[in-house]
Amino acid sequence: MEAALVMPMLLLVLMVFIIFIRMSTLQIALQSAASQSARQIAAHIYPVELAYQRASASKPEFSAAHMPLADWSAAASNAAKWLPDPAGALASSALSGDWKPLIDMAATEIGRGAIEPLLRQNADEAVLETARIKLSRLALPDLKNKQQPYLIIEAEYEFPMQLPFMKQKLILREQASERVWISDAAAAQDTATQNDPEHIPIQIISISPVPLRPGHKATAIVLTKPGVTASLKVMYKSGQSQAKHLGEATAGSDGIVQWTWLVSGNTTPGMWELTAAVGDQQASMHFQVEKKSN
Repeated sequence: MEAALVMPMLLLVLMVFIIFIRMSTLQIALQSAASQSARQIAAHIYPVELAYQRASASKPEFSAAHMPLADWSAAASNAAKWLPDPAGALASSALSGDWKPLIDMAATEIGRGAIEPLLRQNADEAVLETARIKLSRLALPDLKNKQQPYLIIEAEYEFPMQLPFMKQKLILREQASERVWISDAAAAQDTATQNDPEHIPIQIISISPVPLRPGHKATAIVLTKPGVTASLKVMYKSGQSQAKHLGEATAGSDGIVQWTWLVSGNTTPGMWELTAAVGDQQASMHFQVEKKSN
């Protein structure tokens, strides 16, 4: 008689204990997905800001001889989609006027179309069911007034509680924030440098694929002055990469320099940096290395 009363209670306590362990595991995995997504997006904010600032400065005035502003923005945002993800989606949103830093952007096109798929991509499928992951909050950095330099992502996960006589769903939420690199609101103009005939501009256009995978090839594209020799240095946790096809390369007639190299299968996953240089001029960009989930 006593066993018949005690055993169900013990089983119930055991099930509750298992659920708590499961919830803790889910929250850790959800936090990891949110943090990785925030870091990956933050690494692409600077080129997005450059595109936004240059587009804002070069938007044509409306006249009969020019394309209407709405059409111009649409054309610019469509061109931005050719950039590797997530930079393409972010730049497209910024150029089309959908970038609103002072409101929650979770339910907008950029939230549902770009950030939420990235969350699911970064989720550990061995722990999380990606279909249950949703973006519940998205706060973007202020690219125009530079008042808010933080990217905030909040992810939620629907967890069904499987207890006898109880079929409820818990919503687990985890938040990650990352300070992004954006230029000062009033950047100083280096007139001497701009007028110096010896000054050679250099800019990193893209790093693909996103993210980079150990054991696979990666490509970096740099824009500089036609005919000059540029060098590329890739830094991982273990130090500078010694991969073939890195080092010096000569820009073509269009100023484009391209390097393609093999990311070692032993490369540690994480956020790393590459630097392109022409003489004393340098440009750097961070990139993500991530193992492919099974």
